[in-house]
Amino acid sequence: MRFSDVVKDVFTTKAYAARTIKEDPLQSFMFRVQLSGMSGELGFTKVAGLSREVAVVEYFENMYEHAHKLPGRESVGEITFEKGMYEDKTYVKEYEKVLGADKNECRHEVIIKILNRFGEVKRTFTLYEAWFSKYEVGDLDSSSDDVIVETLTVQFEYMTCE
Repeated sequence: MRFSDVVKDVFTTKAYAARTIKEDPLQSFMFRVQLSGMSGELGFTKVAGLSREVAVVEYFENMYEHAHKLPGRESVGEITFEKGMYEDKTYVKEYEKVLGADKNECRHEVIIKILNRFGEVKRTFTLYEAWFSKYEVGDLDSSSDDVIVETLTVQFEYMTCE
């Protein structure tokens, strides 16, 4: 390759500028969770299952050999939250509200904030009409020194993303 070709590449199409921090993808460990009715932000080690999906409705007409595919209703998945267990029984009490007489007390608005590396909120997911459907305690093992992990499964009706 000639020197003139290298210079041409540098000053035309093959020159690459440094990527800025603004263009970096968001990292999965930078998030905060808020639950309506609880003060402050909650600490979790993992949040999984954030999903939305539109059902596919197949519609058949005579004279056509294929199905028409139409968008149907949207559905959402369930979210699981994991955290280390503490003496505090807040999450057990929230789960037990579902079993109680007043079912309206158990519904919350859950806000999940995704942050950039500087702690600035860049995306917010809000889950509406959310309630705990499952509370699980990790394995107890006398030969291990691992932290006990609480897992909470949350159902919700719809979500927004800002």
